[in-house]
Amino acid sequence: MRLINVLFIDLHCFFVCSKFMIQEFNLYNIMKKVIYYIAFFCAVFSFAQTKVGDVHFNDIDVFDKSELMLNGAGVREKMYAIALYLDFEVDGVEDGVMVAEKDKTMAMTIKITSSIEDSDFKNIVRNGLERATDGNSYLLENQIRDFLNLLPNKINKFDIFRILYVKGGSLSLFKNKELLGTINSKEFKKALFKIWLGENPVDMELKEDLLASYEPNPILGRWKTYDKKSGVAINIVQLYIIENKVYGSIQRMLRISERDAICYECQGDDKNQNVEGLVIIKGLKLKGDKYVNGKFTDIKNGNVAECQMWIDEDDSNILNVKYKGGGGVHQWKKVKE
Repeated sequence: MRLINVLFIDLHCFFVCSKFMIQEFNLYNIMKKVIYYIAFFCAVFSFAQTKVGDVHFNDIDVFDKSELMLNGAGVREKMYAIALYLDFEVDGVEDGVMVAEKDKTMAMTIKITSSIEDSDFKNIVRNGLERATDGNSYLLENQIRDFLNLLPNKINKFDIFRILYVKGGSLSLFKNKELLGTINSKEFKKALFKIWLGENPVDMELKEDLLASYEPNPILGRWKTYDKKSGVAINIVQLYIIENKVYGSIQRMLRISERDAICYECQGDDKNQNVEGLVIIKGLKLKGDKYVNGKFTDIKNGNVAECQMWIDEDDSNILNVKYKGGGGVHQWKKVKE
């Protein structure tokens, strides 16, 4: 850069002198153009970049008319490198769902690092959407087909794809700066970004890299609950964080006969809702080493009680849960992914 600056100064001096000495040869205008192009290339090549594997991403990049900041980047099994660009801050991996669901302009850049069959790439997207929607991607089938039809028939090493979402619902796909098409659907955007940022991403380490979090919150994930008296497993609860508060929903009832159960005794909006999918942990806030001041819904009787939870000091795979009327501290066990 010092060499370029010196060259810039020398050319500028020459340009001033030439203005008076050889205007008859129109060298004045020529020198103006020379200096312009040097200044242009100085600006272009001075952009800071972040290296991920063998790939570089600009720390600030322009998507259509939107200038966005690199939030994080990572590599997926040597197939591609991907970067997340935002214009707002996130606190870490726990904000993944929030980012995916947020109606703000954001983008992802995908750089292909090895040859991939177009059918394989489409299968990657389909499988990721199935995971992101907990098996309900069929609800977005029309949008999925439209998106997959935008993908080229041939995907080569070094191809660059850009996914740009603009606030309001417009999602555009670019290949090597060429616009392939646009889909207007907020719900599809949420599902697409959850492939990498959702509760069940295609790669947890990649999610952490994209969200610039190298110390994932140990409370996040799936936990198996048990009957305190008999020790029999009851269900699997998925814990997640929204706006720095912990929530938990029943992902699966383990007794087959209870998988279609309805919570007739529940209160408010939860009344008469399916037990599977019911949010039974609501609004816990971190205070010291514990999450407190939240609510727990007992699906047996519909009672809602004050709740707190904390990771066991001796075993991070044990979550201690205590709620009023629960008969003491319950221990939930981490479900290994």
